[in-house]
Amino acid sequence: MLIRSSGVLANISSLPGDFGIGDFSAYARRFAEDIFGMGFRWWQILPLNPVGVHNSPYDSFSAYAGNYLYIDPYGLVEDGFLTFSDVAPYMRGGQRHTVEYETVKFNKRQILRRAFELNAEKIPAVIAGFEAKNSFWLEDYAAYMALKSHYSDAPWAEWDEDIRFKRQPAYGKLIESLSKYALFFKFEQYLFWKQWENLKSYVNSLGVNIIGDSPIYVAYDSADVFFNPQYFQLGKNLEMKKTAGVPPDYFSENGQLWNNPLYDFKEMKKDGYSWFIKRVGRLLSVYDCVRIDHFRGFHSYYAVNADSATAANGEWKKAPGRELFGLIKKRFGDAAIIAEDLGIIDGGVRDFLNRTGYPGMRVLQFGFYGGDSEHIPYNYVINSVAYTGTHDNDTVLGWLYNLNDGAREYALRYCGFSGGDWGRGGKDNTSVKAVIRTLIASVSALAVIPVQDMCGFGGDTRMNLPGRADGNWLFRLPEDYMSRIDGRFFTEINNIYGRNNTVRPVK
Repeated sequence: MLIRSSGVLANISSLPGDFGIGDFSAYARRFAEDIFGMGFRWWQILPLNPVGVHNSPYDSFSAYAGNYLYIDPYGLVEDGFLTFSDVAPYMRGGQRHTVEYETVKFNKRQILRRAFELNAEKIPAVIAGFEAKNSFWLEDYAAYMALKSHYSDAPWAEWDEDIRFKRQPAYGKLIESLSKYALFFKFEQYLFWKQWENLKSYVNSLGVNIIGDSPIYVAYDSADVFFNPQYFQLGKNLEMKKTAGVPPDYFSENGQLWNNPLYDFKEMKKDGYSWFIKRVGRLLSVYDCVRIDHFRGFHSYYAVNADSATAANGEWKKAPGRELFGLIKKRFGDAAIIAEDLGIIDGGVRDFLNRTGYPGMRVLQFGFYGGDSEHIPYNYVINSVAYTGTHDNDTVLGWLYNLNDGAREYALRYCGFSGGDWGRGGKDNTSVKAVIRTLIASVSALAVIPVQDMCGFGGDTRMNLPGRADGNWLFRLPEDYMSRIDGRFFTEINNIYGRNNTVRPVK
């Protein structure tokens, strides 16, 4: 059971920084200090994995690897891999409010390659311990990324047939010729995980725990599928037969077509779901608590023909959730897991979730679309994590603007809005504060506020619009973000409503 507390949702990419994106720099430590000072005891982030073509952290080349964009160049200077003059040309000044992905990808890769070239002789010895500890995923990832580099970043489905099917001797010869490239990607991961562990250790030392996030599925273009095709519903030519998604829901009238391969649970069962057990174990070692996205997919999942244009005509298939999570509980005990149970939830899914004992989610915005919703605060339960909105929602201010007049009036009255200009942005916005106060006062054990709502920002700072491929994951805090936040207000409501509690490490 979670201790009554509160947290802030802010992705690493959304932090201020000197290189065009938030990373594991001093700004991250300062952010943790700031939210701790306001009485928050949790910091929730999005997946740490490398981002895919559309910069989504939920579409990654690996379920295990870290996103090199988050590596702090100053950390390479501190560790002696580079000098300040090596990284200074890549600094991005000014108060930019969005991530500059294309520029950052090029610049950070240049910095890392420079560090690799200057330290080539000593790198094998430096990373030896990390390499041995993480060999169960690192070898595959490094080989996969080396192959992608060889094929000009094309997805593996477009590689030569002998390589796609790993036929010898062609495959072995190519892998051997790419050994230097593979070593570079191992070095990159060594740097990433060293910096992450240092950051997490500092954040924990303050009294803040970190909630990580994990997609339920993995990308088709990933080391996970390339090296483990037997665990996925693929055809004889390794093509996707069915793809994952969700039917029409809150976010999309045509549903969401995710284009992820579906698991072959029958094949996974043969070795005791070892692939999943390893993945969950890794997540629990990286974070203090992990939110598993689309948790209902472990009870039954939505399957769509791979050639479908939308997700409107899929079908539900049974999944072995009880058996799988019985094994996970046997292996990891009462692990700190949050089950994302949004969307279409029937009695069977609810019973499955209740049997796991994991807290589900409540999203206040969903509570005011009519009917007696479980998302309206008077229906919350203690064993739940409540949000004003998630990374897939509009900000509170943007949501209020998009509600019809009647729904907005009811939501504001429900939240005790005292009157005035409800549409005013910024830290003095009384309507957003009323919504936040209502959430913090709720019975849910954990209440989480997106940092955009703490700042009173509008819909232009929304993190993601489901169903839209481009234009997402861009929001960044300005360097003077603390001047945009009413810290006294958050300290007060965390104290008044009993959320400023010491949260013991939950591992």
